[in-house]
Amino acid sequence: MMIPFSGRPRWRAARRALGFRKNEDGATAVEFAMVSVPFLGLLFAIFETAFVMFVTESLESAVADGGRTILTGTSQASGYTTANDFRDGVLCPSTGKQLIPSFIKCSNLIVDIRVAASFGAADTTKAPLMATGFTGTYNAGCAGQIIVMRILYPMPVYLPLLAATSIATLRVETGGQTNYTSSDGAAGMKHMLMATSVFRNEPFPKPTGSACP
Repeated sequence: MMIPFSGRPRWRAARRALGFRKNEDGATAVEFAMVSVPFLGLLFAIFETAFVMFVTESLESAVADGGRTILTGTSQASGYTTANDFRDGVLCPSTGKQLIPSFIKCSNLIVDIRVAASFGAADTTKAPLMATGFTGTYNAGCAGQIIVMRILYPMPVYLPLLAATSIATLRVETGGQTNYTSSDGAAGMKHMLMATSVFRNEPFPKPTGSACP
């Protein structure tokens, strides 16, 4: 009498001998490794986006307060002649209240203050401030003139995933960032943040030594 052969018990025995058995102890670690990379990337992107908004708000506040010194004639009476004079004397003074927070590097700011013929003719774009070799303009104008005040800050891109992987040409706009070399010599992808204010100067008295009528 023949006994039917079954290979299943032998296969189970071989599997146990070779260590081929079901083990789910590392499943959670593997799943976390798969999910953590996109999750952390998204988290850091949220942090950087929030910081960009915070820095932009700080620049806008500084433009509002700094523009007030021009509108009232205080800056004109101070004798500033260059954009750097205004930056160091009003936005980032060595003593007293600083309009620019400490986490913004003042030496990298590009200040552009100029007179406009009319409100419609006011240039509020950032392209002229990003031109090669441009270091700023300062013309606070006279009483009653229309002033365009712009402050540009090249904020570094801290999360490399937000920047382009390869850029061959300087100052190429890519996804909201620009490959830009700031005044401190730091090259790389930057968030080109700008705050702008357009206003008419008040009828303040003519500053001493001014060429105003």
